[in-house]
Amino acid sequence: MEADLTWDEYMAENLRDPEYAAAHAVGRPFSNLALNVWSLRETKEMTQQQLAEAANMKQPRIAGIERDEANPTLLTISRIAFALGVTASDLLAEPDEAVMANARSVVEARVATWSLRRRRALGLLDEAESEPKPAAPKQRRKVA
Repeated sequence: MEADLTWDEYMAENLRDPEYAAAHAVGRPFSNLALNVWSLRETKEMTQQQLAEAANMKQPRIAGIERDEANPTLLTISRIAFALGVTASDLLAEPDEAVMANARSVVEARVATWSLRRRRALGLLDEAESEPKPAAPKQRRKVA
């Protein structure tokens, strides 16, 4: 993507290509599903494991759906929707920006409570936080 294009401009340009537009249209519900499952789960402060248990499935299946790497059946989508308290069509619809924003804030609040070491290991620090603080000078013990 060229540095001077916004995401919307980039997409508008690519969607002019009929082949790209067709592939995008076919894949869109899966992307919507991934974002909606993630954002609703985070908003409800559920783990993937908790959602999997509520939907009577295994956690890796939820993870695959949230990463947009799965091709779930209608039954799977319905189970997840029921567990999240929404309809299957809600999960396939365009993501709600308010729900997405709320999910981001839930995640940011959780990350803020993590230790500096954990955030550094995951690459979640901004430049100011990631710079190590200078060590305090060592004190010498006086020998009597």
